[in-house]
Order: sequence, then structure tokens, then C-alpha cells
Amino acid sequence: METAVATAFLTKIAPKLFAFLQEKHKRRQNLERDIQYIRKEFRMIAAAIQDHDRRRGLQRSDGDDVQRVWIQLVRDLAYSIEDCVDRFTHRVRLPPPPKPDGSTPSWLRKTVHGVKTATTRSKFATAVRELRKISEEASKLRACYIGSGGGGGCQSSTSGLSASSSTFFSSCETTTHTIAADLVGMDVPRDEVLQLMRETQGQPKQLKVISIVGFGGLGKTLLAREVYDESGDGQYEPRAWVRAAERGAGDVLKEILHELGMQVPDGGDINKLSTSIRDCLGSKRFFIVIDDMRKEFWNIIKNAFPAVSGVSSRVVVTTAVHSIANACSSFAHGHVYMMRTLDEENSRRLFFKQASLDDPPPDAGLGSEALKKSDGLPLALVTVAQFLQSRGNPTRTEWAKLCNNLGELLETKDTLARMNRVLADSYSSLTDHVLKACLLYMGIFPGGRPVRTESLLRRLLAEGFVEECGVANDRFKELVDRSIVLPVAVNNNTELKTCQTHGMMLEFILRKSVQESFVTLLHGQDRPPGDGKIRWLSLNHYSGNPSNDLSHVRSLTVFGKAHKSVLEFSKYELLRVLDLEECDDYLDDKHLLEICNLLLLRYLSLRGNKTITVLPKEISKLKYLETLDLTRTKIEVLPIQVLKMTSLIHLFGAFKLEDVGRKVSKLQAFLSEKSKLETLKGFVADESQIFAQLLQHMEHLTKVKIRWVPTVDGSSNLNHLSDAIQGFIERSTNMNDAHSLSLGSTEWPQDLLNFSLENSCYLHSLKLHGNSICSLPPFVTMLGGLTELCLSSPNNQLSGDILASVSTVRCLHYLKLTANQLGSLEIENGVLGSLRGLCIVVQSMAGLDIKKGALQRLESLRLLCKDLDGRVLCGINMECLRQLKEVALHDGVSDGAKQDWKEAAKKHPKQPKVLFMQTMEDVDWMQMGSSNENSESCAAPTPMSEDDVQTQVGSVMQKSPAGTIARLIHGSKRTNNHLGHHLCEFDNQSKQELEAAASKQPKRPKVLFVGTVEDVDVTMQMEHSAATATVAVADVQMRPSEGREHSIAGKIAGLTRHFKRRRFL
Repeated sequence: METAVATAFLTKIAPKLFAFLQEKHKRRQNLERDIQYIRKEFRMIAAAIQDHDRRRGLQRSDGDDVQRVWIQLVRDLAYSIEDCVDRFTHRVRLPPPPKPDGSTPSWLRKTVHGVKTATTRSKFATAVRELRKISEEASKLRACYIGSGGGGGCQSSTSGLSASSSTFFSSCETTTHTIAADLVGMDVPRDEVLQLMRETQGQPKQLKVISIVGFGGLGKTLLAREVYDESGDGQYEPRAWVRAAERGAGDVLKEILHELGMQVPDGGDINKLSTSIRDCLGSKRFFIVIDDMRKEFWNIIKNAFPAVSGVSSRVVVTTAVHSIANACSSFAHGHVYMMRTLDEENSRRLFFKQASLDDPPPDAGLGSEALKKSDGLPLALVTVAQFLQSRGNPTRTEWAKLCNNLGELLETKDTLARMNRVLADSYSSLTDHVLKACLLYMGIFPGGRPVRTESLLRRLLAEGFVEECGVANDRFKELVDRSIVLPVAVNNNTELKTCQTHGMMLEFILRKSVQESFVTLLHGQDRPPGDGKIRWLSLNHYSGNPSNDLSHVRSLTVFGKAHKSVLEFSKYELLRVLDLEECDDYLDDKHLLEICNLLLLRYLSLRGNKTITVLPKEISKLKYLETLDLTRTKIEVLPIQVLKMTSLIHLFGAFKLEDVGRKVSKLQAFLSEKSKLETLKGFVADESQIFAQLLQHMEHLTKVKIRWVPTVDGSSNLNHLSDAIQGFIERSTNMNDAHSLSLGSTEWPQDLLNFSLENSCYLHSLKLHGNSICSLPPFVTMLGGLTELCLSSPNNQLSGDILASVSTVRCLHYLKLTANQLGSLEIENGVLGSLRGLCIVVQSMAGLDIKKGALQRLESLRLLCKDLDGRVLCGINMECLRQLKEVALHDGVSDGAKQDWKEAAKKHPKQPKVLFMQTMEDVDWMQMGSSNENSESCAAPTPMSEDDVQTQVGSVMQKSPAGTIARLIHGSKRTNNHLGHHLCEFDNQSKQELEAAASKQPKRPKVLFVGTVEDVDVTMQMEHSAATATVAVADVQMRPSEGREHSIAGKIAGLTRHFKRRRFL
């Protein structure tokens, strides 16, 4: 298991880096032989590591210690080789010609450059020869100390694996019965699964397959056992319980036959075994549980279970793999039941019960951090609590030691062995070492905070762990499929938006990272490791001054405050990834000049930094930069040098382009020939035509987000921008390229999108936001590949004519309508046949009538309208929506309507979830990590007086317990210009009064005065990471982000409701 990073790194650099070396130095025969030797050696090393890792399984063998040391030597050698290449690459790189005319370098320029870099190349050759010697010595040492007995050790490990596995598997079942009586929080899941097993009213009796899926340690086996025992009073005969684990299809079928009391035939013929089981079950009402299925063989064994009409037999499958659960439950009208972690109350009950402590304990601080890291995982809560109970009467120091060294204790303490076994099993199931390295990379991010998936994937690409975006996405989906990475929020098309790992999995990851010298995570006053080179550095509110050599750091990520010395960027010679998203204490414009000298940088994020105002022209020195994120910074003007960066692929922010003067034609030529830009989110278009003229030449763009700012007098020439948008859409001719377009404006210009398309185009996503959207643009009906459409006009009315136009879009999967009022909508049979998600956010609507046979693929229906009456709801027959999985209604609907929908859900074959919420802010809180970057307000802000704000702030300070984060946004007056909502200032006296009130609160929360909603979001995320009590109050002016208006009163109301639900207020 300790080989993931080494193997992934060797696999990465062998073909990629040595190809470069061979190309640059092919005339030097000796150097070429050295390169060839090391390249072949690395291939053999990678193969040997993977072979050893497969054979030894989870057991230690006699040669493991030597193998581990050898792997460490090889890993360090691989790092040294890449360091060597990176140090010399930019020194011997031939600079571009003085005039960017696209011509190839002349023979004279190449010769002169070769002479200038001769000394550098000679040093490089010497370094490579030295590295070859190190590689030879490492191989000799391994051969000497492992010898011929190494293989035997591995072989014995293999035999030991099955024995150990069977012992572990049997112990898991006994453990289930041991802790079943003590476990809490199982009543609701048990009743829900039993409800899924019951007959659905109005539906024929038939075979059902119910899959219980979730991460290891959630209690899947226990839940299945509870359901199995509850159904043991003669309801089903015959019954059988088998454990699949690592077994194949034949072994599972044999075990079922054995449990049914039948003679197991010799041989492993699947057809014969299936026939024997089928004959035994016949037309009986059977109940079979297949526990812990890890391999997808359902399609091989499903014929063993007869689906007899009128006989309601049941099969329950437990698994940690979503694809297996979906495969099983896609057969015979099945259901997939997602296991949930315990809520806070049940987590505390279970934890303190197992630790034999009162709840709450005498010291209120005891257990809080342990509970946080256990993250509601029952097995983690039980094992950690039992470990503390075994320590007698634990002191606060022992609690702190447990939390700080939990990863190490998982490996060394027998009481925690069950939890460690589950984590190691999940990790070992990832046979791809690159996949393991991607998982370990998540150790960079602190626990309890969602991670933006797209940013993570771009970082992995910049690091070189994966080479293509599609490959990176597939790798990550596999981690999610195996329940190792948890979805926190998904976007409209159900693609993963934010994610995180379980708290205990993160502890396991961090421990593995230390063992493999991978990620170095420092928090508070942590002391950095005394030996070894730091290469991936993550600082979480780190106030220390690291004295280590940081010249080998490849990735630097800063969360919250950091020591000034950390921001001395001249020391990071090999840096590839720099993420300063939440670091702005000491960061200013001069630091950007230093960053521009990090010549190997591939990923740079300054998102949310309010102290940076100017992007220097020296940014063009970053020849390898692929991602530049300036979102929510004060950089409002983009230098043209950014668009001329040859490696730049993703650009984020909200800015205008500086005046390019007479250079437009040259810049257009460059963009047409050399630009790789694919993502451009945040350009502000105004009366200037420069951006529109350039957009037409960005031929590789796939994702564009534009904010249109009208002129003061309202006179604007939109022809150039309209032509540029039309050209972008018409370039989306490939179905595999997911093009997306987002347009926003306070006053929507009707002529901007008043064009049609000659040919069918494959725009994937279209989002339009403005206050005067009255009709659907004519080109939309010609978008053959449009799957997502969002129309937002918060202060206007949308008519049913828009839906009539939308109905002609054949492939639409998701439709969202946001307005003040919505006319009557009728959805006829055959209309929007591909639609899977429908979301309507309005203040009032005339009615919604879904005809029988319409929306047959709809899975999610959200109607967020507080004035929704029974007349509207009567137009929707839930039973006709056969694939429905989720219904969300406004909490303001009548109690009778709520009960009707709940009853209708119980009668539905899929038994969808019915949720009640107040606003879209409630959706954000439910999803935990939903970013407001793309959110849209559904109501105009209601001003509040300054006295009201101070009263609410005082109330929060008096009532909120330690650790609570409260934020109140203050608005006093509204203007009609495009700048948005202006807020009156808090004068110095008011500020002092608020600070004085905070100082009287026992925990002394911080009072922060911020300028925008984005400031609040960024600040609160930082303070939440520090687990401090905080009150944030808006100061001076609040601007809408990227053309959106924010519902200030709505945010206050939503937050107040959230705190009340969480018992904070």
C-alpha cells in the first residue's frame, strides 16, 4: 500500500521526461545510453512494485521491510530526476523570436543558443550520469538483501491473505451481533428499507432487488441484518444470508445453495448452479441477502432468482460500490438505498455511550474534536470511543493526543484495528496506483471543508498525475463510485460540483502521505518534519516559520493566515501549483511580481484575495501556466499579455481587457494560431468592441461566461458582440465537446441574441440571467445537443409561451426557470421527453399541469413557490412520473398539501424523497458545499435599518454558542444603476459598539466588517476552518457578483432559519 506515489510517479516520468531528454541530447551518445538505462530501469521498477503489491495483499512478508526501503530510495531517485529536468528545462529552452510572426527559429539562432547553453547542458549531463549511478546502486542493494528468498516471502503472503480474509470476514459478522444492541440511529434506516420492501399499493406483486450502498463502517451489514431479522416471522420462506466479499459468482451461488440446505454440485458451472437455485426457489416467496458484494457479477447470477408474477420475493445486496448497486437494482423494479452518516445528536449518544461517559461530559470541550473526525461514521465512533474507554478516565491531554495522532493510532492500536481494516480495504481496492495517488492528493485539503471538483482536477493535471482532463474525470468518478470520495453538491446536470472524504478516511490518507513523503500538512504551530525534502506543502492557519529547505516544493496551498516568510516566493524554484485562494493577510501586488518568476508554474489561484489590485505584465514569463483564477479579486483590467500566454487553458475572473490600440490584428492572429484557451469565465463586455473582436478568434473555447454592462445613456452597438456569440455557438459542431455559454446583465438587451443558426449546433449548456427576459432567443430551438437551460429574470414575469418554445428542444435534460411571476404551464404528452430535472423558483405562479404520459424520465421536481396552492399541485399526478426520485416544495405550502405529497410518494413505485424548503439558500445549506458562484437570487432585497441589524447582531452574540458562525448582511438603500445595491456605512461609533458587545461574549467572537457578499463567503469559510465564533457585518458597499442581484433579506432569513434548526439560536 505504501507504493502508490512511487509507482504513479515512475509511470508518469518514465515516458514523458526521458523523451524530452533523449530529444534534447541525442547527439551525446554516452548521455543517451544513460538516459536509456534509467528509463528501462524505471519501467522494470514500476512493474516490480506493482507485482509485489498485488501478491502480498494486506499481509506483511519477510521481505517487506527491505522492499519498503528500496521503494523509498527509488521514489527519492524519481523525484531527484524530475527536479534535475525541471531545473534545466527553462535554461536550455530556445526563446521565441523577437517578432511573434509564427516563423521557425533560424539556423543561426539555434547555433547561438546552443553555444550559450553549452555549460548548462554539460552540467546536466553530469547530473544524469550521477543519477544513473544512484539507480544502479539501489538495484544492487535490493538484490543483495532480498536475494532469492524475496519471492518466497511474497508467495507466502498470498496464501496468508485468504486465511486472514476469511478470519476478518467472519469476525465482521460476529462484530455485527456484538454491537447491534448498543448501536443507535438505526431505527429510521431500518424502517425506510422495510418500507421499500413492502408492496406498493396499486402495483403487482413481483420480485424486488434492494441495494444498500455506502462507505465501509456506515453499518450496511448491520442494517441488512436488522431487516433480515425483522422479516423472519414466516413472511419469507426460504431465506438465505451469504457474504460475497472477494468471492466470485460461482462461490456465491454455491454458498446460497448451501444456506438453502441443498447439495452443492461439483464443479463451478454457473448455469448449472443457477438452475439448481432456481429449481429450489421455484414459486416460493424467498428472501436472499448478499452481503458486501465487491465484484460486479450480478448479471451473471440474476437468472438464479425467479421473477414469478404474483410472488413478492426480495433480494437485498449490500455494497460500497455504486455501480454494483445500480446494476443489481436495475433488475426487477429495484431500489438503491443510500446509507447516511449519523446526525450530531445520535453521534454524541453513541460516542459517549461507548466511552462510558456522561453526555455532556463534565468538560464541554472533551470529545468535540474526536466527534468531528469521526464524522458520523458509526464504526469510527464506536472504535474511537472504546479506545478512550480502555484508557480509563481520559484527560484533556489524552483527548488532544488522540485527535492529533489518530492516523498513527489506527495502525498501532488493536482497539482501532476494525476501523483501520475498513479504511485499508477501501484503499487497497484501488488497483490503479495513479488512482491511489489521486486519493492521497486530497490530503492537501483540511477536513470538514468541501473541495471544488473542477479545481481539484485541474490541479492534478498541472501536477502531471494525469495527462488528460477526461482521464482525470474518469479517475475521480471511480473514487466516488467506490464511496471513498463523497459528493457534497452536484450541478444541474448531476455532475459533481464539490466533494470531500470521510473524516477517518482523511486521517488514513494523511498517515499514508507521511509514510510516502507525499503531502506535508501543517496546522497552527505544528513543527515541520525535521528530515526529508518537502515537495507538496499545505498550510492551514499555520503561524510558524518553517525552517526547512523549500526549494523542492512542487505545490503550495495556503488556507487562512500564514507566516510572512511563507510568502517569500523566490525560494520556491520548482513550484508548479500555487493556490492562495484563502490567503490575503500579507499578500499584495509586489508578491505577484515574485510569483511571475516561478517559471515552472502551471496552476495559479488568487481567488478571493482582496488585497491584489493589478496583474503585472510580467505574468507573460509563466510560459507553462495552464490555469489562472482571479475570481473575486479586485483585478478589474486584464493585460493583453495574459491572452498571449501559449499554454493558458483556463481563465477565471471578472475583468475588462485593457486597450490594445493598433495591436488588435496581431492579437487576433495569435489567438487563431497559437491560443489554447478553452475556458473563459468572467469577461465584462461594454461599449468597447475589443473583446467581441477577439472572441471570434478563440477557436478552442468551450466554456464562456460574459457579463454585459450597458452604457449610462443606453446606447450601445451590440452587433460585434452578437456576432461573436453567434460564432462561438456555431463552432460547437462536435457532440463530444461540451460547449457552455452563460450571459448575464441587469438590463437584458433584446437584440443581443436575436439571431438564428444555419446548421444544428451542440451547445451543451445555456444560462441567461437578466431583468427583461421575455422570450426565448430564436436560435435555442436549433441547438440539437442542449441538455441544460437556465432562464432567470428575478424581477419579471415569465409566460407559458417560453415553455412552448422550450418544448421543441429535443435533448433537454435540465430546465430551471427563475422569475417573480410565472404564467400557467401545461406540459403535454411527448413534450420534453428527455427532461430529468425541472426546477421552478418564483414568487407566484398561475398553475402547472403535467399531462399523463409527459415527463416520463423526470427524476427531480423542484417547485419553490411560497404561494403554491392546491390548485397548482392538483395538476401533478406523481404516479405518472415513473422515474421520479426527488420532490422539493416550498415549506409554506399547506399542511394538507404536504401530507398529500408524502402519501403520494409512498404509493409511488420509486418512493421518491419529499423535501420542504424555504428558499434556494436552504438548498445551499442542505448541500453543505454548494458554492454561490453560479447561484441566482429569486427575490429583490428588502432594506433593513441599521438599528435592526445591530439588534440582530447583539442577539446572535448573546445566544450563539462557541464555534457558531453567524453572518448578517446589512442593506439600507437601493439604486437603479448597474453597480447594484449600495449600503450605508457603519460609522466608527457603531463599529466600536459592536466590537464592545463581542468582547462581553464569553468566547469573544471576531467582528469583521466586509464589503461584499463574496467577502462574507470567503471570510466565513476561512473562519469556519479555524473553528472560531465569528460575526460578519457588511460595510460600505455591496456589489452583485458578475451581474447577479443578491437577496439580502432572504440571506438573513435563510441563515436565521438555519441557525434555529441547528439550535444555534
